[in-house]
Amino acid sequence: MGRQWGSPPRPRSAPGCGGLDGGRVAPAQAADVVSSNIVGYEKVNLVSGFNMVGVQFVQVGTTETAKDLSDAMQMDSTMTGFDEEGNFASFMKVWDGANYATYGWSGTSGTDVLDDSSFDNKWLNGDLEEVEGEVMDKSAAAWIIAEKAGTMTVSGQVPSAATVTVSLTSGFNMVANPYPANVAVSDFGVLDASFAGFDEEGNFASFMKVWDGQNYATYGWAGTSGTDVLDDASFDNKWLNGDLELVETPITYGHGVWLIAEKAGNITFTNPAQ
Repeated sequence: MGRQWGSPPRPRSAPGCGGLDGGRVAPAQAADVVSSNIVGYEKVNLVSGFNMVGVQFVQVGTTETAKDLSDAMQMDSTMTGFDEEGNFASFMKVWDGANYATYGWSGTSGTDVLDDSSFDNKWLNGDLEEVEGEVMDKSAAAWIIAEKAGTMTVSGQVPSAATVTVSLTSGFNMVANPYPANVAVSDFGVLDASFAGFDEEGNFASFMKVWDGQNYATYGWAGTSGTDVLDDASFDNKWLNGDLELVETPITYGHGVWLIAEKAGNITFTNPAQ
């Protein structure tokens, strides 16, 4: 595919003990949605290990437009919580553009430790405090590192706007389709017109990387610069594979991706129901 960016940042996989660095996990395939509805929740299948889970809701709760992690993303009741030493079995890693913030799932096992049931079924930081100020809004995504296979319930309000525009930073962004529908790889959002497309040698300036359980599939942004190369305007504003082909493989509802942007800007998604 010509010039490539480096590999996406990988969350640290650590030995099975010790606070937020605990839990032995290995990369595993991304989550699949098993049910969803218009009242605002989805159940996502989790495999043991790494799952990149996306948010398809305008979250509501502690702020006007967003909902705290613990309310928006709930692990099922079979998942183990933290123990008396403060070791967690399952984790969430949220990328901020430069680093990961790591949180552990409390479950209900920590109740006796903290003697406070208000900490049940929460995402906690390394000091066993409930996360404050960290929200998951529409089109966001995060790694969920699950101790075992299970489910996660993601909740909020389904977006009704005709389009959703998401800000991107230069470099690595973790992004999800904000609408309750699968979307073909080639149609995964439209970057601003100012973003470069591929050149005559097939080199791309911006990329998308989709985790398949073992490896990343890489796609490049065509922009409009490729029209003269392919002499086919249907390739404009599409994500293409390394052979400069359109890809109909779906990115499933509930699945996040890495989007590696050449510069800061926006990606816009269109509501498939309108």
